[in-house]
Amino acid sequence: MNSKKSPARFSSDEVNRPLLRQRAFNLRWAEVDSDVIPLTAADPDFPVAPQIIEAVTSYVSDGLLGYGPTRGLVEFREGVSSMLEERGVPSHPDQVLATDGAASALWAACRAVLSPGDEAITFDPVDFLLPHCSEQAGAEVLRCPLEPGTGALPDGVLEQRIGPRTRAILICNPHNPTGRVLRREELQRIASLAVKHDLVIISDEVWSDIILGDVPMVSIGSLGDEVARRTITVSGFSKTYGLAGFRIGFVHCGSNTLAEQVLEASGAPRTTFGASVVSQVAAQAAMRECQQWRVGFLHHLRKMSQIGASRLDALDGFRCPEPEGTYLLFPDIRATGMSATELAGQLETKARVAVVPGEERWFGAGAMGHIRLSFATSEEILDEALTRIERWSETR
Repeated sequence: MNSKKSPARFSSDEVNRPLLRQRAFNLRWAEVDSDVIPLTAADPDFPVAPQIIEAVTSYVSDGLLGYGPTRGLVEFREGVSSMLEERGVPSHPDQVLATDGAASALWAACRAVLSPGDEAITFDPVDFLLPHCSEQAGAEVLRCPLEPGTGALPDGVLEQRIGPRTRAILICNPHNPTGRVLRREELQRIASLAVKHDLVIISDEVWSDIILGDVPMVSIGSLGDEVARRTITVSGFSKTYGLAGFRIGFVHCGSNTLAEQVLEASGAPRTTFGASVVSQVAAQAAMRECQQWRVGFLHHLRKMSQIGASRLDALDGFRCPEPEGTYLLFPDIRATGMSATELAGQLETKARVAVVPGEERWFGAGAMGHIRLSFATSEEILDEALTRIERWSETR
């Protein structure tokens, strides 16, 4: 009998810092100085669930690694379809397309419905990928400012931006960077405007499994058949299951017409793009076998959210609410008298903690005066980072 103890789930023992320093890129451990703690890109510091490793190992050990179906493995698409059905979204596997990441899914969706001269509307602030993918398709992006402090969608502001060239509304729910979960009534307003003006809704729901508070996650595609048929849902498996390196996501279209348009725009029929079959096997295992793991991860994240928000909120010049979804903190730091860029620079050089500044290039002008921190790490690492920030705050 092996007497060696397994590390506690989501404890510091599970975080392999030397390995992260080698493999965690995208502004994280492998791209900062060796004494800096990165709370930057939204990617967990924990290893993936063992069921995923077992599924991938078993598949690869068979030795056959050829092309998969153009739309993706049937089992993968059935899993996604069932997951969406559980959220009330009408779905069929033929309306699902496997993509090499959620970002690729968003890119394909925008390419399918937007053309040069069109307009697309999204929030301000919002993750840069939504306006970026719209612009890559040739569209002009109009921003709808969210209410400062609450992140709510103001009445009337969205419709004021709809014009004869508007083709799509892009939303992010739960919202990056504010961590807010859109209310059903807000989604109903967006859906009603889309129906009224014959617009497509592109809904980025990559954070849909990370719900930390009492506000329920509502997929906008669940708000009736007329809304569903004009909704494109994009998502992936990196935020919940740590599969960013597998580059696996999906597009779901509420109509067969949209599904064909997105398929053509994706490049998958010509094999220039497409999701790895091994990545799809990993995602299948996540959907099928890792729900208990996800529950444990959420329990850990709720605790980290409370710790992080309360300690940042206590700092002079900071105001930091707890997020309702995501594992992102988005404190307002305007009362410090520093810009987000200046403050983030001081944190990295003096506190040796890396964060994402609320700059226009990342989130739009509405993020100015804020910084973003990821807390998908161990309590020990988060405590160490917060202690460094607190010491910096006391001496600045």
